[in-house]
Amino acid sequence: MKNLYKSLIICTLVALLSAIASPAFAGNRDRSGQAGASHLLIDPWARTSGMAGAGVAEVRGLESVFTNVAGLTSVRKTELAFNRTQYLVGSGCGIGINSMAIAQHLGKKRDFGVISLSFFSQGFGQIPITTTEQPEGGMGTFSPTLTYIGLHYAKSFNNFIKGGISIKVINERISDSKATGFAIDAGVQYVTGKFENFKIGVTLKNIGLPMHYSGDGLSVRGHITGQIHEQTLEMRSAEFEMPSLLAIGISYDLLFFGGEYAEFSKDDLAAEGLTRDDAENRLTFAGTFTANSYTNDVISLGLEYGFRNIFMIRAGYGLELSKAKNHPELSVAQAIFLNSDSFFSGPAVGASILIPFTKERKNHAIGPRMYLDYAYRFTNHWRGNHYIGIKISL
Repeated sequence: MKNLYKSLIICTLVALLSAIASPAFAGNRDRSGQAGASHLLIDPWARTSGMAGAGVAEVRGLESVFTNVAGLTSVRKTELAFNRTQYLVGSGCGIGINSMAIAQHLGKKRDFGVISLSFFSQGFGQIPITTTEQPEGGMGTFSPTLTYIGLHYAKSFNNFIKGGISIKVINERISDSKATGFAIDAGVQYVTGKFENFKIGVTLKNIGLPMHYSGDGLSVRGHITGQIHEQTLEMRSAEFEMPSLLAIGISYDLLFFGGEYAEFSKDDLAAEGLTRDDAENRLTFAGTFTANSYTNDVISLGLEYGFRNIFMIRAGYGLELSKAKNHPELSVAQAIFLNSDSFFSGPAVGASILIPFTKERKNHAIGPRMYLDYAYRFTNHWRGNHYIGIKISL
């Protein structure tokens, strides 16, 4: 009866998110370019980028603010992180991304959930100002910026259901024009297995009202018919939609317990309350299907190996599935390997190393620590993206 209760809850949550999202995901690749705020689709975190975004079900900790906010529930006390991304190396634009976040678990004796604040900023260097009269520039430079601030909350409803929600304030700006908007993310994770090693994740992202630009950059000086004096006229920019998406993922951990637990049976290990953090060696397999409203759908596959939760290496691969629809003469296997419309489709790799501040605690939990993260994501053009991050967990 208990297992039936669990199954009914997770099926209801998945069905609810899918029903809410279904009107927004009726598009196809022909709608590409019709949405704005595309920086909302960029994962700025090294740890999750190393698996090509496949970790919707298994993501844990502060990086969950991008992939699936429900994963924030694994924050035990306090986490803070900073990541720097060199975006599209070799493009000559000097594009860089800075991301920062802090997460805090609420309550000691009672679990009131986890709250987090995140900040994302993408810069494009100094771009020369040009006009039709001076196409070569010489009038100075301007620097566009794309930013958003997110407020996130997640809570474990019981031992197997976790949920979360995010509210993001988005801003796109150049020297004389800007656009501001709001978006909401929501996500759930279902955890089961003797060692909490099987997970299902669902997240709905970037749901919000259309945005539009305003400012002096859309104003011109001119004459209205029949009037003598020159007046300032403001043009209205077209609205653009949010790049909403629905992602569904699964993951499974293969755990190998050694040391003092080498002779234990699985039942004995489970009775000890051990989880993936206590395993000598761990292999995590992850997969995610992402249905994008305004671009191709993507399947992401990821693999991560962890040694005593101290050293981790990971790899991932992203496949665009909409290609198969546009080449009916080819098999699906052939179509997905055609040149991608997105320069992000392809492999990714990454690694993390833990630096403890104190010795390991007796209750199998690692104390205050610092993680150093690195990831590289291949791109179809230029020389890929480099991600470097540092995270402190207390």
